[in-house]
Amino acid sequence: MLLGVLSPLEIVIIVAVILLVLGPSKLPALGSSIGQMLRGFRKEMKAIEHDKQQEAERRGEIDVTPKDEPKHSRPG
Repeated sequence: MLLGVLSPLEIVIIVAVILLVLGPSKLPALGSSIGQMLRGFRKEMKAIEHDKQQEAERRGEIDVTPKDEPKHSRPG
């Protein structure tokens, strides 16, 4: 990742430049749009994984039969 390459001082300088360029009034909108982008990315990644699993199940590569319920040692 990029954070392993940058020193803490460089990260502080980058954040300061972003604050100067955008100003504090635009930061909430920027954070919101980045959050929406990340949520969309995660949603698509989950959809891809789900599609891969369904394809593997369809081909018979994954056993989808339910496992037996665990037996409890205490009566309940």
